[in-house]
Amino acid sequence: MIRTTRFGLVALAATALLPLTLSAQDPVLGEVEPYTVGSALPPTTPGSTLIEMTLEDAIARALDVNLDLQSARLNPEIQAYALQGAHAAFSPTLSTSFGFNNSTSLSTSQLDGGSSITNERATLNTSLSKLMPWSGGRLSANFNNARTETNNSFATRNPSYSSSINLSFTQPLLAGFSIDNQRAALETQEIQTEITDLQLESQIENITGQVQSGYWTLRATIEQIEIQRLSLAQAEQLLAENRVRADLGRATEFQVIQSEAQVASAQQALLNAEIQWRNRELALKQLLLDGAGDPLLTATINPVDLPELEIPNVDLDGAVENALGARTDLRQQREQLEISDINLDVSRSNRLPTLDLTASYALQGVGGDLFQRGDLGGDPLLVSSGGFGDGLQAIADRDAPTWNVSLNASYPIGTNAQATALERARLQYRQQELALRSQELGVVTQVTAAGLAVQNTFLQYEAAQRSRAASEQNVAAELARFEVGVATNFELVTAQNQLTTARLSELQALINHLTAVADFERVQRVGGGF
Repeated sequence: MIRTTRFGLVALAATALLPLTLSAQDPVLGEVEPYTVGSALPPTTPGSTLIEMTLEDAIARALDVNLDLQSARLNPEIQAYALQGAHAAFSPTLSTSFGFNNSTSLSTSQLDGGSSITNERATLNTSLSKLMPWSGGRLSANFNNARTETNNSFATRNPSYSSSINLSFTQPLLAGFSIDNQRAALETQEIQTEITDLQLESQIENITGQVQSGYWTLRATIEQIEIQRLSLAQAEQLLAENRVRADLGRATEFQVIQSEAQVASAQQALLNAEIQWRNRELALKQLLLDGAGDPLLTATINPVDLPELEIPNVDLDGAVENALGARTDLRQQREQLEISDINLDVSRSNRLPTLDLTASYALQGVGGDLFQRGDLGGDPLLVSSGGFGDGLQAIADRDAPTWNVSLNASYPIGTNAQATALERARLQYRQQELALRSQELGVVTQVTAAGLAVQNTFLQYEAAQRSRAASEQNVAAELARFEVGVATNFELVTAQNQLTTARLSELQALINHLTAVADFERVQRVGGGF
């Protein structure tokens, strides 16, 4: 619909009136000189370098160095670590503990094994646990070891070594079986990763749109300066003409004063155009700079591309269909709806009764020197020597196994937090559905309006072209009438002002059309404003 071209292509025709001098070498009064948008250069700034920049160059630079975009590109990496954190909930956990205890107790019975009993106990325990990612079950393994030494005369092993291995698995059968908080958090982070990518895509599109808008606006302000310069030249030439006429008695002092006022007004308009150009250039530079020390900050940008317009052919139905499927804001809203659906599933699961199946299997063994006494109070006799390995061998031989299976159930009576959370989740999900439908409706109207704007602004641009051409002819006619004394000074000034206004209107209509086309393409991909 819109292509860019170099200054050699004609995009917009305007005219500049030739100086109205009385010298014999000057052109005949009333001749016009054609002027093409794009020939104007930005004002020169002392010490500033003029940099010619195409629209493609500007977009590429912004996508490469724009600070906001550089910051946004870090979000997917940040989200990747958040996703890793969610996966970490299913990583196994290894725990180890070491303890030492020394205790002494006084005897109260001859069966206590001494007048005072001293026990020294050292323990080394290790456990490994893991949450299962598919069913909500938890698997745990424990390996416990202890060494005990005592002065109790009745002890049969001294020191004694005890070891045990315990395997346990707990599986929820109702609440927490299909989904739980950990699995919901993992699924949510996976969806959030997609949302983060969509947000970055949207940021890139918006930066591109801002650069396009800023580029054409800067080009327009440069042309406005040129148009105001032409207007000032017309006013100055008319002033010089009227002064000569006044000296010859062909013009009044009032006509000279009118011309001086016209010059002052044109000078002010030119100054305002230059101020606007500077502000627009700074706005574009802000998108293209990678910091305060970027050399581009002190340079002068000359946007060298010009649009080549074509008659718009807007496919509204196709654009709406494309937007409903591709717009990043709608895709983000659908992802948010999936998150709400996950939260609803969690609330449904938590609403169910708790019914957990637990199965465990344990093996234990003991070791150490084995003593035996012949009678009460007799000296201990060493039966066999032993150590830590005896307990491990007993475990390996499965000498003392223990297994257990149990079902644990619980259910709150009356109104409970899970029931209210479920109803709240249902309402929130319904709210998200309605928000999505409302957003889709908004997209349809926005894309339709943007498509109509493309067509309307093109018609307005064509009308502005005709208005400018008519104004040029009117000025030429008024100049001819003024030269022979038929037209008044006021009528000529009015015609010149109308020509300036028509040129500015045509330029603004062109920018409006460019903006409408860019916006129509953008609203099919992203939502919101720049």
